[in-house]
Amino acid sequence: MFKKFIIVCLFITSICLFPKGAQASTITYLVDTPTYSILDYGCYDVLFRVFSGGGVLAKLNFGVFQILNLGVSWELGSLIGCYDVVVAVPALQVKCNIYSGDEKIPGFAAGYDGQGFFYDKDDGDFIQKGKGIYLVAGKELFFPTLNINAGINMNDFKNPGILGFINASYEIIEDSFMAMLEFDNIGGGKDGRLNVGFRVWITEDFDIDFILRNCTTPDQDRFGCERILKISYQSRF
Repeated sequence: MFKKFIIVCLFITSICLFPKGAQASTITYLVDTPTYSILDYGCYDVLFRVFSGGGVLAKLNFGVFQILNLGVSWELGSLIGCYDVVVAVPALQVKCNIYSGDEKIPGFAAGYDGQGFFYDKDDGDFIQKGKGIYLVAGKELFFPTLNINAGINMNDFKNPGILGFINASYEIIEDSFMAMLEFDNIGGGKDGRLNVGFRVWITEDFDIDFILRNCTTPDQDRFGCERILKISYQSRF
């Protein structure tokens, strides 16, 4: 009952607050997996993600060229709460547009994302590794605003192996309310994750994500069924 109430509230918020005819911000990421899209030249994206244990992940990305995005991110574990703050090493993001796509051929992008999750200060590494090097292709398929992206990545250079990911997004209310579904770490055995969520555009520049991450397992040691809140603001210089 409570979940239904939340969904209804999100619908009403989207309809009431988002300007009619406005264009929503560029969708470059869903939960943990990238799309083929990149920020336009001169644009920037500021993102804050609140996750398990009072942790906060901050990201800042820039459209530095027509085909290239650069960004940096920083995870602070236990920032909210009474435990010692776990300060992670800042991570770098690079994303390059290879082909923007057309009616028949999907768009392609390649990049590097060093941002993992749950930094272990004793090991000096993230418990869940970031994307590392990746290649992604995506296209609108079957229905308007139904976008599907699929890709491969390698995030462990000591023990190299190819992983896969696939994601889909559908704008239930165009440019206002979007559903997200993704399967990450395909080929990674028990580290495979199913993530779901909703994105609400409060304005054309500002959006909020409500996410269930790794929702197929209640195993707390694997950070199962994690509830995440993410806010993002996009604009241009």
